[in-house]
Amino acid sequence: MAHADPMSRIPYFMFQDREHGIDHEATEKLGYDVPKMVTFILIAPHGHRGDPMEFIADEFIERKKREANEGRYDSSWVSGFKEGLAAHREGKELPRSGTPLINWERTTKARRETLAKRFPTVEDLAAVPDSSLGDIGLDGRVLRDLAKGDIQAKKDLSPVVKELAEEKEKTRRLEEQMETIMKRLDAAEANTPKRKRETEAA
Repeated sequence: MAHADPMSRIPYFMFQDREHGIDHEATEKLGYDVPKMVTFILIAPHGHRGDPMEFIADEFIERKKREANEGRYDSSWVSGFKEGLAAHREGKELPRSGTPLINWERTTKARRETLAKRFPTVEDLAAVPDSSLGDIGLDGRVLRDLAKGDIQAKKDLSPVVKELAEEKEKTRRLEEQMETIMKRLDAAEANTPKRKRETEAA
């Protein structure tokens, strides 16, 4: 899905489970300190440089939900975080819309594999701001601009693709109609000699 403004796209994020603090209930039951497993969200906000920022997932999502209710944060991003967390806890891939970067043929396979670890889709790469281009590498600006160009090209072609799809559907319907008519004609021709014999016999 192409975005008119890449900066409006939900920031790149992922989840990690790791030990954090003490699980008091398990500790009391077992009689020794049991580490608590906590899910963290790692997020790279637009314009952020360096490693992704880390927060306890449930706390972060709840805070952003309050900010969205106050009109200070994008509610669709909060929904994306919640869906991602649910998918993570079910052991599924994070839901991401867009074109998988690993299949993008604008650069080498090795380069795609490296980039895809941080930018899963072409849309994610296109959303990288100028201030973070250095994190991609010396070819950061070129790759980012190529990604933007591909998204815009896809957007420009959307009306054409839609029109072609509509014409294809019209053609399919006409072919079905013609097939029905031909079957009826064949059936009528097959019955003609029979009717003629019945008339002569009478």
